[in-house]
Amino acid sequence: MSPDPGEIEEAKKYPNGWVYRISGSFKDDEAIPPEAVVGAWKVNDRGEISGDFILNPNYKAKK
Repeated sequence: MSPDPGEIEEAKKYPNGWVYRISGSFKDDEAIPPEAVVGAWKVNDRGEISGDFILNPNYKAKK
């Protein structure tokens, strides 16, 4: 799975962190349930996505 342009931009805000792909729409102040997290990419110290997408084994696709 490849990151979309928005996820690449988001990575720049979180060096040495993670960028998550979320399924569904959530407000900024709304808690995201773990089963809505499709997975994540590691972000390096330059704010670039590095490595492969890590799938969340608890993700449940909406039907």
